Amino acid sequence: MNKEQKEVLSLLTEIDKICRKHGITYFLSPQLTLCSVTGQPFPGNPNAGVVYMKIGDMEQFRLALEQEMPERRILESMNNNKRFPGFFLRYTNMDTLDFRLNEGRNFRYPGIGVNILPLRGKISSRFRHLWNRVEEVGWIEMGDFYGDKRGKKKFLCRMFMRLRCITGRARLGRSLYRHFCKRQDVENTGEYVLRLKKKAVYFPRETFEAVRKVKLEGKTFCAPENLELYLAKYYGKEYRTKVFEKYIPKSSEMVSALVSYEDYFQEVGSQKSFIKKRNRARRKDTYGKNRRKYLTWCWNYAKFCGFRIELERYYLEKKDYIENLYRNKDYPALEEIFAPYTKAMVKSLKNNEIFAPDEELLEIFLDVLEKTGRTALKDRVEKFWR
Repeated sequence: MNKEQKEVLSLLTEIDKICRKHGITYFLSPQLTLCSVTGQPFPGNPNAGVVYMKIGDMEQFRLALEQEMPERRILESMNNNKRFPGFFLRYTNMDTLDFRLNEGRNFRYPGIGVNILPLRGKISSRFRHLWNRVEEVGWIEMGDFYGDKRGKKKFLCRMFMRLRCITGRARLGRSLYRHFCKRQDVENTGEYVLRLKKKAVYFPRETFEAVRKVKLEGKTFCAPENLELYLAKYYGKEYRTKVFEKYIPKSSEMVSALVSYEDYFQEVGSQKSFIKKRNRARRKDTYGKNRRKYLTWCWNYAKFCGFRIELERYYLEKKDYIENLYRNKDYPALEEIFAPYTKAMVKSLKNNEIFAPDEELLEIFLDVLEKTGRTALKDRVEKFWR
């Protein structure tokens, strides 16, 4: 194990110790649990340190650390960081560095840490569920996630939450955290919902009814009693064949277990100025990519126009032969000879135009499309031609 892996394992051990002291139940993430079951090596990704807690236990954990925080450790959440990127907790070692450029100012203390994700109960009311999702998605979208594409729904959620920030973003974060805890801490829920960045996983209630001990790198941790159900729900029935990809550090991530984030930013400049430089570079890169994309399109379109001129000559030379086939109703032969014509037409439609070297040939082509069952393409061509 390298120093970063050992640091993540050490933080997991500290969380286990705190939970045993205060009677809090937690569960290792499926990835770490699978490593303990199959004997795979500890994940190399410094962000692989993840545990799950039911919302009541998660809140108890937060309150316990507010009373007695270990030295040089910090627990971040929406409750104490106005830019925190979601409804979860992050337990961080302040003597380390784990700064991700693409996440900007999301974490006030960018050190190596363990994420504590909530196991949410299902909200019975459909309206309350949708309202909860609007608020949560809106809050997440206000965070710094450079490079992520945002649809219209996410944009509207974001604008709604920005309007609510009039009273103060920090105050709104604390209020939302309390509301999320209250709404999703559902007693006797039939399922527990785990919401990740790109998917949601639904676990039956019995998955987390009992706890068992598992060994990971010689340390003892907690996992669900029914490991088969837990891992099959997350990875599928063939979970034992799951092999994790080797971790390759990204150029946009700075990770170290030897240097603290405070020393790092003292050397390179403040975090705020560092992110501003990153934003300027990203905007220049985006402009350059868009320009290259446009020039590439112009070149490809010029080549396509040359190809169409050659194709027009070919079909005008073959016009008498094609009309003869059409009079004899030889549609299989017509479909074959019109194959290049069809490809050119489809590509032309993408550029909001049609390929029509001759009106009589186009009439024959449309009739062939109808006879061969390609009515959708026929309708698209007619919209431009009629």
